[in-house]
Amino acid sequence: MPAGLKPTSRRSADPGADGGPRGGDTLIGNPPWWEEELTADERRVLDPGPGELDPRPDVLVVGGGAVGLAAAVMCRRVGFGRVQVIERDRLASGPSGSAAGGLSPGINALARPAPFIALANESLTLFHELDAEWGGALSLRTIDWLIVSPDRIAPDSIDVPGVSVVDAQAARSVEPKLLPELGGAISVPAQSWVQPQRLAIALARRAGSVATGVTMTAMESTGGRVVRVSTSAGDVSPGAVVLATGNAPADTPVPTVVMKGHLLVTEPSPDPPRNGIASSIIALPLPGGRLLAGGTFDLGDEEPVVRDDVVRGIRAELSRILPATAGLATERAWCCFRPGTPDELPVIDRVPGLENAWMSVGHFRTGLLMAPAAGRAVASWIGGERPGGVEAFALSRFS
Repeated sequence: MPAGLKPTSRRSADPGADGGPRGGDTLIGNPPWWEEELTADERRVLDPGPGELDPRPDVLVVGGGAVGLAAAVMCRRVGFGRVQVIERDRLASGPSGSAAGGLSPGINALARPAPFIALANESLTLFHELDAEWGGALSLRTIDWLIVSPDRIAPDSIDVPGVSVVDAQAARSVEPKLLPELGGAISVPAQSWVQPQRLAIALARRAGSVATGVTMTAMESTGGRVVRVSTSAGDVSPGAVVLATGNAPADTPVPTVVMKGHLLVTEPSPDPPRNGIASSIIALPLPGGRLLAGGTFDLGDEEPVVRDDVVRGIRAELSRILPATAGLATERAWCCFRPGTPDELPVIDRVPGLENAWMSVGHFRTGLLMAPAAGRAVASWIGGERPGGVEAFALSRFS
């Protein structure tokens, strides 16, 4: 140990030290469909290997999913010249790399509190700014959604800007392929979609130094500051640390809820729907005519396997809401564990007791959506200015 470094505390860095499922784990079951679309060069970007770590970065980001990579990008944008990202597997190997790709503040506005929606809208704006700045590297698509119901929906039951209730006739005029027994729908227009792993690739190319196959094993602190981070590839002495590990490390007081979910992709449809459709699942047309379906909540299932009964349930509901899909073959089904908190909101805050360490964890199903704005908030905070709008995501709400 170099002279003068006398750590007063040592923190475990294993988010799954309790042995339970971890939201940041390697993909489980089948790999997601998105991997089929990657070129050899894109695969190399997602898994560059450990390389040689920057021993004294301005910022060390632990976690190479969308949240961590976006935090790294935003740190560089505010002027931190040396940013090091480490990921224990390959980039986007956790839930953000197997997500559906929806970027939908409007849908979230139906159930989530105002501070979340404000940050989500900020994030979607950032997505479009980055895509324009990067020459279309994110390949964002605009998606209109219909949330369908077998019952009539009262027109005055929804009070969300841009979101409206439509009757069955109006819904079918937008999407003629909908189920026959339709009572009404909620229209959520002008949302966005991104291919999750290509998002990770675009972020990684602008995130500074990126290393994969590197595990953080401990943080050493003295005087309330992180002075050393031990990793499987050597020690790092960063100016600041960002934990973006899905779940928080086990010895931080963040309550954790992990929920398994399934998705599948069908073969190309000769006449796919024009819109995203949502009921108890989502159904989303992909480029090339395939349909993405699923987004289940598999309560109590902690086994890292694709469940045939869950896949059958997704197909049954897909056939119910879009009868023309009944004959389409399933080309791929996969699952992952999503890391969350009891109130389904992320924790974006300092690590307790450490003045130069932050965490952006527990994003549940919205890590992709929230990544740019959460990253900008953390980057601003590291730079000395606590951002507005993040008070609702403080760890203290659980005390």
